[in-house]
Amino acid sequence: MSVGKKNIILAIALCICISVIGVSFAYFVSSVNVTGDGSSVNGTTADLIKVTYDAGTSAIDLKNAVPGESVSKEFSVKVEPVENENTATYQIVLNISANDFEKCTTQNQNEDNNCTVNANELTYTLSDNTGIRASGDLTEANGKVVLLKETKTVSTEETFNYTLELTYVNTGADQNHNENKTFTSNLEVEFAEAN
Repeated sequence: MSVGKKNIILAIALCICISVIGVSFAYFVSSVNVTGDGSSVNGTTADLIKVTYDAGTSAIDLKNAVPGESVSKEFSVKVEPVENENTATYQIVLNISANDFEKCTTQNQNEDNNCTVNANELTYTLSDNTGIRASGDLTEANGKVVLLKETKTVSTEETFNYTLELTYVNTGADQNHNENKTFTSNLEVEFAEAN
């Protein structure tokens, strides 16, 4: 192989490496995750703004619940402005790893099981000091579920407190189809794009 061909191959390999490194860096900067796995975790996007999320452990689970039972988690998000930026956009996410709660359907409804068809049996409410900010159904949800997206503008460091509550709703009808079910998830806060 001639020296010219070797130089061309080397130049192409170098360009590919530089492109991969550049794309990887851009992806890392634009998708920083801020989570609270057991302690406070800080995240910064370049040098723009700092967001701290603290929920102690990030797990929020509901196992072998009976209708009417609920679990809750209090957590906070601290936004600290920096010289060039005072607005942060973040989203509060449930990353569901296991959920076998199911809706009552006409297939599992029979004479002995008089359940309420399509009822929202596993629900969430996310609130702060102003009241309920978001709510919804998690009965058959799996994977990553965005509960709320927030944009906060602050002039000084500010802490925003939230409470997330999961409830196995008592429908007043038979709910045997959700007996001994499990919901396992982790609460996360991550940077997001502004609307």
